Amino acid sequence: MANGPGDYEVGYAKPPKHTRFKPGQSGNPKGKEKGKRGLKTDLVNALDAKQTIKIKGKPHTGTRQSLTVLTLATRAAAGDLKAAQLLLPLVVQLLGAEDRGTGRGKLSKQDQAIFEQFLGKSEDEEEPEPEAEASADGNGAGSDLPVGNAGTPEEEEENDNGES
Repeated sequence: MANGPGDYEVGYAKPPKHTRFKPGQSGNPKGKEKGKRGLKTDLVNALDAKQTIKIKGKPHTGTRQSLTVLTLATRAAAGDLKAAQLLLPLVVQLLGAEDRGTGRGKLSKQDQAIFEQFLGKSEDEEEPEPEAEASADGNGAGSDLPVGNAGTPEEEEENDNGES
């Protein structure tokens, strides 16, 4: 489409020269309106607003966010299945699925043995060492190792010592 040696070819990603921005000129000369807020800002402001509600006749004052969670938890505890369906995935997503109990849980014998081995305590009193029960071929077949352990007892010992 060039007519002469100084003409500029117009095409894909090549706008005509007269429509290009001049040096120092912005593509949005007016800029963003000063009072304009986004949805995220509006949501944060709405959730941070203080409010008072009544639960079982008692007034509770707090942010709308905390009151919403309180209401949801109260309804779920009262047996509202819809509230429980909303609350439980939220709890799992934000807090995780692990037990949040404060009491110390009792370990199984296998877990206790692993824990004591990690701490370097003797297991002679509770259970015999797995190495003593390994078969003659040395691959651990026929031993009473718990299901799910990968490798032979010798490999486990190497892994416990930090070797790969």
